[in-house]
Amino acid sequence: MACCLPVMALGIAFFVPFIAAALAVLITRLFKSWAGWVLALFPAGLAVWFGAQVPAGVQGEVPSLTLPWMPDLGIDFALRLDGLSLLMALLITGLGTLVVIYAGRYLVHHEVLGRFYGWLLLFMGGMLGIVLADNTLLLFVCWEVTTFSSFILIGFEHKEDAARESAQRALLITALGGQSLLVGLLLLGDVVGTLSISGTIAAADTVRDSPRYLAILLLVLGGAFTKSAQMPFHTWLPGAMTAPTPVSAYLHSATMVKAGVFLLARLSPVLGGTPPWETILTIVGTMTMVLGALLALGHTDLKLVLAYATVSVLGALVMLLGQGTAASIQAMVTFLTAHALYKGTLFLVAGSVDHETGTRDVAHLSGLRKRLPMTAAASTAASLSMMGLPPLFGFVGKELIYEACLKGPGGWPLAMGATVGFGGMVAAALRVGVQPFAGKTFRASKPESKVHEAPPAMWVGPALLGAAGLVLGLVPWAIQPLLAMAAVDIGGSQAGGLELTLWHGVTPALGLSVGSLVIGGGLFALRQPVLKGLRALNLSNHGPERFYQASLSGLLKLSSSMTRVIQNGSLHQYIVVTLATFGGLLALAVALRLWEWPRGVSKYVLSHEVVVLVGILAAAVLAVVSRSALTSILALGALGLAEALLYVFFGAPDLAMTQIVVQTLTVILFALVFSRFPVQPHEHRFRWWTAALPLAVGGLITWIILHVASTPSHTRLADFYATQSVPAGKGLNIVNVILVDFRAFDTLGEATVLATSGLGVFLLFRTRSQRKKRQV
Repeated sequence: MACCLPVMALGIAFFVPFIAAALAVLITRLFKSWAGWVLALFPAGLAVWFGAQVPAGVQGEVPSLTLPWMPDLGIDFALRLDGLSLLMALLITGLGTLVVIYAGRYLVHHEVLGRFYGWLLLFMGGMLGIVLADNTLLLFVCWEVTTFSSFILIGFEHKEDAARESAQRALLITALGGQSLLVGLLLLGDVVGTLSISGTIAAADTVRDSPRYLAILLLVLGGAFTKSAQMPFHTWLPGAMTAPTPVSAYLHSATMVKAGVFLLARLSPVLGGTPPWETILTIVGTMTMVLGALLALGHTDLKLVLAYATVSVLGALVMLLGQGTAASIQAMVTFLTAHALYKGTLFLVAGSVDHETGTRDVAHLSGLRKRLPMTAAASTAASLSMMGLPPLFGFVGKELIYEACLKGPGGWPLAMGATVGFGGMVAAALRVGVQPFAGKTFRASKPESKVHEAPPAMWVGPALLGAAGLVLGLVPWAIQPLLAMAAVDIGGSQAGGLELTLWHGVTPALGLSVGSLVIGGGLFALRQPVLKGLRALNLSNHGPERFYQASLSGLLKLSSSMTRVIQNGSLHQYIVVTLATFGGLLALAVALRLWEWPRGVSKYVLSHEVVVLVGILAAAVLAVVSRSALTSILALGALGLAEALLYVFFGAPDLAMTQIVVQTLTVILFALVFSRFPVQPHEHRFRWWTAALPLAVGGLITWIILHVASTPSHTRLADFYATQSVPAGKGLNIVNVILVDFRAFDTLGEATVLATSGLGVFLLFRTRSQRKKRQV
């Protein structure tokens, strides 16, 4: 029984954030300003439970849960809590708890705060699902949950143009990457014969030996690179700074931008260890790391500087995964954790500074340490960790990165690139974490007397995260078992010998670390000319940014031109386009499969059927060539009644009766409607293509039907319906049983369409007095 408890709890843990999201509005109404503390109990409880699983994980226990999801397709609802999942789950729930508490005070007067909580917790559930999923389809579903919920969160202040544009950009880029990922995961499942992630890892050699390996790799990288903002897909992430600060802190520290890195880490045992993997990830990661750090120096907005610094760190993590050595994987999981702690702190600090001073422009901030002492202390600890100074945990992670670069295939060139990247992050840390609080002169948008420390709900989170970075730096062995488990899940047993220490001695890595401090200090000292130079280069609006704008503009122009051609208000044009498209697809099918003449067709055609067919053709021709609307309507009615005779000949009296009723009502309604139209001169012009197109489409449909009728078929589906009609559906008429029982949802959908259409007609034909009365 005790063995089953973690498994059962794992399933419950998956659904807890979604339950909290559903209750968010109600809890906000009940508890008002205390709602943040109440809702934070959900992720806090999860964090405690996940933390309690660490000792069992160290002993090698990996709880997993498998339930039938789509059994006919062999797809299960599968969850697995290994070391990598446990590390990410702790970051997601731990930081999520602090962000929810922070948001409760930061947005306390927002009119739809409950809705904000709901979307934030839904996003948390999607992220938790990504890291716990042991099924690629479930992973993708949760992946898209984060895509959509982040779109809502980024554009939460939807009345602002910038927020809507940023949300649209994030959705377009990440959703496009999601479609790439879906195709890649489906190809991966087809190669190994399973959608299970653990099963796929066990069949890693099969994947790497497959001729479709390169296609799978590129498609998966498309999803990971867009989500984790790798160059050139990084442009959505700085734009996402229009979101409320709690969203920025959560997305950038432990969740959305880390989803792509997590995906690469999870699939590293399957797709890694090959030249394409190592080359692409190393080049893209290094380029992103260096350029992200440089772009961070070209801004003075606190959140924008932090956003580009996040891009730089994501590039470093991808570069380390590309190296694929035991040392690089150990460095990756260590620095991923360090980054989550200090970046979450600095984003929350930026929000507090903006909340209390009225500005995020660092050029107009200084001397705040006396007015915001708790915020300043947390900011100092986080910025020192970001710079990689002892005894902070960021120093431990940075030392491991330098050692991994020097020992890996990249060697000194890669280590020098990392030094430049970290130099830019040092300058960024000084700019956002130290400059606003340092100096003797107080500068802010508000008068000094009105600037005071943020409420406890807004500084307790940054203080705890900053303190965690300091404690883990002093006693890194406290988190070493958890990070070692995560490293093993990525790189195998050879990556398990992780040893975290604060001091490694005087080594080349220490020299590179000092070099990054020198570079960063120099860039900060020369920040004004550096800022002017970068703004003159206008790097943010070149390359990827220009490509995105050009692509979006081209897409809008294409949509506009297609609308003018296809949706131009002409019913005749609509019919022509529809028939031409449908006919083209039918022609393709005939050309590929049904080009030969149907065999044995003539024996099915009887003399009385020929008479009815001739009548149908005559009625159709009369409806087309007649100059009188009433004559055309009557001809169409005759055509429908002739079709009803065919149903009778083929033993379908129920369809015949339905056809007769519908056709009669159609003729009456058409006649009544057309009788109210004004009489206009009718100019009849014959166009050969208007006759050729419907004749061609009709001929193709007839050809296909004759092939179907002449091809003997015996399917298990027909036997199933025949044998189950009476016992399962309680009906002798198989067609009716299929419609009402076996395909009841189809019938329900058709009934819904009819009801909706009837409601629409009723609303259209309301009298003017009824409309006025309703408006009053």
